Amino acid sequence: MKFTSGILFIILFSLFSSPALYSQSGSILRFIIQEESGQPIVSANVLLFEGEEEDYTDYGVTNRDGFVEFRGLKAGRYRIQISYIGFKTFEEYYEIGQGETDIHRIAMEESIGELQDLEIVEKGAKTGMAGITRIRAEDISRIPSASLEGDLMAYIETMPGVVSTGDQGGDLYIRGGTPSQNLVLVDNIPLVKPFHISNLFSAFPEKAVNNVSVMAGGFDNSYMNSTSAVIDVNLKTGNLQKFSGSASLSPYMSTIFIETPVRKGLSSLFVSGRASTINQFSGYLGSDEKDMQFYDIISRYTLQGKKFNCSLSAIYTEDEGRINTSRNTRLGWTNTGAGIRCFGFDEMFDHPFEVSLGYSGFSNTEGSDSRIERNSRVDQGYLRVDMQEEVANLTFDYGVNVWYQSFSGQANELFTSFDEGIEGISAIIQLYLKTKWQVTPRLILEPGAGTQITLNYSSGLEPRLRVQYNPFNNNRTEFSIATGLYSQTLEGITDPRDAGSTFTLYSPTGYNDPLQKAFHSIFSWRNRFGRNWTTNMEVYYKKHTNIPVPRWSQTVGLETETVRAEGNTYGADFRLEYDNGPVFWYVGYGFGEVEYTAEGSELGRWLGEDLQSYHPGHDQRHKVNTLINYRFKGFDLSFNWEFGSGFPYTQIYATDLLLDVPYDEPTKTPGLGAAYYDKPYGKRLPVYHRLDVSLKRYFDLSTSVRLGSEIGAINAYNQDNIFYVDIVEYEVVNQTGMLPYISLSVSFN
Repeated sequence: MKFTSGILFIILFSLFSSPALYSQSGSILRFIIQEESGQPIVSANVLLFEGEEEDYTDYGVTNRDGFVEFRGLKAGRYRIQISYIGFKTFEEYYEIGQGETDIHRIAMEESIGELQDLEIVEKGAKTGMAGITRIRAEDISRIPSASLEGDLMAYIETMPGVVSTGDQGGDLYIRGGTPSQNLVLVDNIPLVKPFHISNLFSAFPEKAVNNVSVMAGGFDNSYMNSTSAVIDVNLKTGNLQKFSGSASLSPYMSTIFIETPVRKGLSSLFVSGRASTINQFSGYLGSDEKDMQFYDIISRYTLQGKKFNCSLSAIYTEDEGRINTSRNTRLGWTNTGAGIRCFGFDEMFDHPFEVSLGYSGFSNTEGSDSRIERNSRVDQGYLRVDMQEEVANLTFDYGVNVWYQSFSGQANELFTSFDEGIEGISAIIQLYLKTKWQVTPRLILEPGAGTQITLNYSSGLEPRLRVQYNPFNNNRTEFSIATGLYSQTLEGITDPRDAGSTFTLYSPTGYNDPLQKAFHSIFSWRNRFGRNWTTNMEVYYKKHTNIPVPRWSQTVGLETETVRAEGNTYGADFRLEYDNGPVFWYVGYGFGEVEYTAEGSELGRWLGEDLQSYHPGHDQRHKVNTLINYRFKGFDLSFNWEFGSGFPYTQIYATDLLLDVPYDEPTKTPGLGAAYYDKPYGKRLPVYHRLDVSLKRYFDLSTSVRLGSEIGAINAYNQDNIFYVDIVEYEVVNQTGMLPYISLSVSFN
């Protein structure tokens, strides 16, 4: 294992020290494409024409910085054509000399009319690429979310293959993976749980987000230390030209957003703040009483130089409350993060590069109103460098990430493996190398490899491969495949017997314990029909090994042992979209099956039999979502309906109080609560379904002031959906009933 990691290190060192880093081969045209406000335009199509030729010479798609480049050009005159939905097509001529590198910033002008059909397949990542979904702020705005601002969580929960076991707790399961197996990045800052205790909201409102990539599996080697999924959030750039802001109020959330240039045209700042109003408004109009509160603050300072883009991002979130209001168990967690990211494209470098560094901290607690009984904390620091080099006409992306993690926690007998608490550190060096090889005009291969090295162990080589095949050499049909090996050093352990708690104990992989690893395999087919229809279908398989899971016992909430299990997940996702501007319609269906196996682990100790496998609590077989968004006469009407098959749960035969005789006296000590379970997850809850509706309208009070209003309802027909059965309080806990709401906002510029 260490030998293969060493080989990769030598290759990367050779690339870093290559003198070609500072040399050029041919001329280079580089473009930064953005909106007039300075916001980068992601995934814009860019065509390069030589002189007055009608057929394009080369093409590209802008990355998250709005950057695209054309290399190896002859001296001469070139024409650039840029197109993106919602903007006027841009055309311009550029002269370039021999061996020169020219850099240009282009501001696209918004267009009211419709964009013509795009001529080519985007060179970069597409919505239909295997395992990857690209999300824009406009997509988020379509989903009803009990607030005038859309929220990322509301959108992600509509995706096939994404499961949340209830509408509270802030946990996401993506294609069989657990929340601790997901990696969430915000401008490269790793966050553990940036989702709120109400699953209607994350820490990412529509106005703070530029674009998001949800990678449900098969992601490339630039993303390490996750065995399930990656959510990569890129924050927006504050307006470089003018000051603007907004504020809103709803029965669930109050918000404020401000953006302003610091130096006009050069630097900007935005600040987004939100606080829950659930406790103040819950119980109105017959809605359920809630006991939860949360808030989040996000800020980003952006500096756009002629030859670089730099940003300083910061985020803080805090959640606290009770999932079951009749139970004296309070949960809480916080996220803190700050980081600097710089993207450089100076002509002295043959290729662009990226450097980022920062810190994040996470803590979560569980206890009663009077004291905290359990706690866990993770602190992380990182320094990351990503670069490119050209070898044998292939462009290689490579990089190194130095990642430091510190862990502390106390479970107070919840897990016997951690009776003395957790205190530990982990220093990780991550290396990766990948390339893109266009074998034919229709076939592209993207192989890569990576490794993670610590003082105690090495993950070995993690080879990965992505394949794109365009059978008709157009933008209508595409097949893609993604496969590879994955590992992670962070472990999150929960007690699944108690669905009323999301407390997670985080720790590094023990010295004598094997790393969590996974194998992913995805096949995707995307097809576009006419101008308005798009369909996408994926089939996938994931195999996880060395998952830490609790061994169940009769005693509720005390002395839970952990064992290692193997998880197998397979399924299929289908998505159909219709979009003609005023009308957007989407339907998605997901099928999946998750099974855990732990041979010889005595999982069924209390049953008196050898239990080797079971379907965990997030094994949802069927999920259907449909969304209709209609914009007419200034109104914005949305319907979102979700159906899900029942989750597994464990049936209880009886409960009792256990005494330690002769030391416990029945007249003085009631004893410890004990539950007598059937086989784990042997039964299933009833099906789940919910309809959310909203109607928005904006009114221009003046040229600079706009009033927004929204009326809607979450769970509009007040369906009783079971969340879980609380064996401590002996009651059925339902998800949120009908929640009607009225939201108001005011914005200015």
